Amino acid sequence: MNKKIGINGIDLRKCKLTVAALICIFALISVSAAVCEKGLWIASIEKNGDSVIFADHDDSQDNGGWIQLTGGKEIQLPQPLSFTYSGTNCVEKEGIVFKINKDKDEELKYTYPYSTHPFYTEKQTVKMDYNGPVAFKKQAVNIYLVKGLDVSSMEKALVDAKCKSLNEILKGVDYTKTCATLDKCGDLSKPLTFNSLEPGSYGIVITLAGDKEENVTKVLSATCFEVVDYELKTTAANNIKEGDNLDVQMSLKNAPAGEFTYGALLINEEAYKAEMKVDSNGTIDGTNVSVNDVDLRTLGISSVNKSELANGFQTLIGEGNGTISIGEKNQTTLSLTAFDLTPGNYLLFTGAYEPGKGLVGIDQQKLKISADGTSPV
Repeated sequence: MNKKIGINGIDLRKCKLTVAALICIFALISVSAAVCEKGLWIASIEKNGDSVIFADHDDSQDNGGWIQLTGGKEIQLPQPLSFTYSGTNCVEKEGIVFKINKDKDEELKYTYPYSTHPFYTEKQTVKMDYNGPVAFKKQAVNIYLVKGLDVSSMEKALVDAKCKSLNEILKGVDYTKTCATLDKCGDLSKPLTFNSLEPGSYGIVITLAGDKEENVTKVLSATCFEVVDYELKTTAANNIKEGDNLDVQMSLKNAPAGEFTYGALLINEEAYKAEMKVDSNGTIDGTNVSVNDVDLRTLGISSVNKSELANGFQTLIGEGNGTISIGEKNQTTLSLTAFDLTPGNYLLFTGAYEPGKGLVGIDQQKLKISADGTSPV
């Protein structure tokens, strides 16, 4: 989980965690409530007599059951960001039983309703809201803010033989608990805020409170976010001519002297999509995961070579749809080779990485590539 790209120290851990989290989270949700008990629950995990069941979601922003985050730097998400799952509805291994509430031959489909996701710095306020189905109206809930909640801690709770209970997922981690009561629409009556969070990864989990069933935890919703160490400032032209390259300059505000690696990614808005598909018979060898019809196993996600990472990115978005550049240590100015990119609207993503920490700064802006011979608009 700590493999790096060459000598530059790009930490791939967060990239792999993001992919794994998408698979884990989206595999638990569906827009179809017809097969769910009372139309509310879509999946469950059972271990040693403990059960965690997960509420169904849909693609509505008003009552789909999602946590919405605001208050930080909004980063554009792929459009669409969708998930399709087909295959087995039950997996049992080493005493763990994972069930998806669907017919065996049924295909689950889902499209995420929000177009952006925020990243934060230490001084920014994290604001969260929850809009659930009316079926949860007036229900008491517990809201957990968990520092460091990631796929590895969830995996430990599931497969570690020393971990006897699913409830032990919160043991030994830093978290705060807030009690609330949902309103008549199944929503939080007002947004919840978190101030001055230290840099790091965080998870938010909402569960039903005061449930009479012992050893059963009912999860209504969950999400994750990142508090990065520094504000990243990016300077680049907002319009270039077809055939020109793009010069990008980056700086980390108030960052001490250190070893930072900067990267820049330019992608055509029309190609910026993530349509994930998972098909599984319940085994590792029988599980296929693809994004935009590209098998993830061909992308070299665990590669330790910069060129292989760039090639994997190019395969994912398609030739002529974008370009990527990763600099040497502390190289703050990069030139993106854009001579073969077609005219259109583009998104420029920039990031700064530090060995041992991973992503410490992120930025995004829009630009346009104009056809040769035309005047910038």
